Amino acid sequence: MALDLIPEPKKLTRAAGQFEMPRVVAMGIEDHALHNAARVAQQFLPRSSVNISTRGVRDALALSYDRRLKPGGYRLRIARTGVTIGGVDAIAVMHGVQTLRQIVEQCGSDLPILTINDWPDFEDRGVYYDVCRGRVPKLERLFELADQLARYKINHLQLYIEHTFAFRGHPKIGTGASPLTAEDILELDAYCTDLGIELVPSLATFGHMASMLKWPEYHDMSEDWGIGKYIAPGSDKLNGAHLRGWTLSPANPKIYDFLDSLFAEFLPLFRSKRFNICCDETWDLGMGQTYELCEKKGKGVVYLDHIKKVRRLSKKYGKNAMFWGDIIRQYPELIKEIPKDVTVLDWGYAYDHPTARISDFKKAGLPFHACSGTSGWVTLFNRVPEAVANIASFAAAGYKNGAQGLLNTDWGDGGHYNFMEYSWHGFLFGAEQGWNTRADQKSFNRRFARLFFGCDDKAFVDAIVALGDISELGGYRYQSVWRHVFFATMDDDVLRLAEPRDFLVSKHFKIRVARMRFDSKLGRDTVKRLQGVRKEFERIAKKNDADPLGVLSYWIFAVDTLIHAARKLSYLGPGGRDTAARRQELKREMTGLMRRFERLWMARNRRSEIRITLGYYKKALRSL
Repeated sequence: MALDLIPEPKKLTRAAGQFEMPRVVAMGIEDHALHNAARVAQQFLPRSSVNISTRGVRDALALSYDRRLKPGGYRLRIARTGVTIGGVDAIAVMHGVQTLRQIVEQCGSDLPILTINDWPDFEDRGVYYDVCRGRVPKLERLFELADQLARYKINHLQLYIEHTFAFRGHPKIGTGASPLTAEDILELDAYCTDLGIELVPSLATFGHMASMLKWPEYHDMSEDWGIGKYIAPGSDKLNGAHLRGWTLSPANPKIYDFLDSLFAEFLPLFRSKRFNICCDETWDLGMGQTYELCEKKGKGVVYLDHIKKVRRLSKKYGKNAMFWGDIIRQYPELIKEIPKDVTVLDWGYAYDHPTARISDFKKAGLPFHACSGTSGWVTLFNRVPEAVANIASFAAAGYKNGAQGLLNTDWGDGGHYNFMEYSWHGFLFGAEQGWNTRADQKSFNRRFARLFFGCDDKAFVDAIVALGDISELGGYRYQSVWRHVFFATMDDDVLRLAEPRDFLVSKHFKIRVARMRFDSKLGRDTVKRLQGVRKEFERIAKKNDADPLGVLSYWIFAVDTLIHAARKLSYLGPGGRDTAARRQELKREMTGLMRRFERLWMARNRRSEIRITLGYYKKALRSL
């Protein structure tokens, strides 16, 4: 029987024969530190007992240490007499157990004779998940996320937080957002630790502060005094409404007492000794309160001084800082001034992002991570071809240049209407690339379908590829054009693109730029393609042994939103025939989608700020 594994192991050798796993499994562990790995094994070997390994007593599954292996490595042997897993430490043994889980799930009790020698390319293999752009998952959903990530050897998880933590000292900050509580974080931290995952705190501390600084009592700490006031030449070009209260102002020393008060409640909840202080996209820095300070010292120096001050605050709580590297890249002469215990998170999410420039941080002698993306934001379904290209490119560049880790990000810009369920392909592809950058990319879609959905039917795999290709279509950077059509009002320019223009298109996950018409015919053709995708997803969803996590109901919803967008283009776009009856059809369809969206959201998430996305629906409906 063919075996499919994610991540694909470095070395796998098979031999003739089988080992029949007994119905009641005697499991031996070398010491108590391997108990967590044994408990994971008991999830797929439920009739098993755990004992300390004893000379002269044979165990069907033996877990032990092997210090001779490569860093993070494990060796899994299935012999005629039993199964042994050795690892350099307890976490490595757990990774071997997760590989055995995949084998048992495919082979049942008749296991093939084989030896796997495996080790990771990156010490850190992480997922960064946004929980503050409108949607906060239920705690049990975050547990499920950790369970699934651990299955595929992810060992690092961050949750992006701006205002979605319940600060007791600042109770207004989380108002109306269903924030995570201290108890939530403590429980999740303990849960992740048992799975071999480090839950690393992350909190906005410079840019992206509008959700906190919108309250009047905090206005004086923002770059624009919280009222959109700017004094620098050229600041009139900023979109003041969007940026209002966006960035903390280093010109006001109060901000450091404010940050300290946040840290005092937040950071001690985490066992991790690291802390992502973020500090990205400080678009209006130097335009308001800090104008004179930046004129005197230079904007880059003011930016780096803030990093250093927040680093010192982080040290107060026993944490080493990491931050996003986009702004410091604008001041390459200052990279060498970054303290050597600060980790730089180098990010960029385009399919053609210049990932090789990550070598800049290597030359500066800094620890750094390669940070890719799932391309699941500002879209109706993830732009999977772009995610695959971006993740693979960043993994290769990071590995070549000695990055400490691969951190795969998933964002929720504009209300987080893109469900977490859409990102599993990107999460698992990132998990594989973080472990083995030379894994076979051509077989990944089949392996993903088999291991995650329980079905490797070729038609189903082809449907996954087709959905990714359709979603990729874009005339906007980091965005899908279908999202803009879906929420478009009748006067929106996206419905008036009469002349041929350049779009990003994908065929079998190969991206290129093509000149094409975005018109009624394209809409009709896309509806037909999507109906074929939907038929395959529905077929698999009806199987009793498929889709164990119930993800396909979310994917089918994504397909239906895309069908609606394509139908809307076919009726209202260039070459279409706009009639009152057709508008009523679109209105009925979108009303039904809005109700389904709310049900799917509430099934797995807190209510949070669902009003943001419902507002988009209602605006489009009013226009129809």
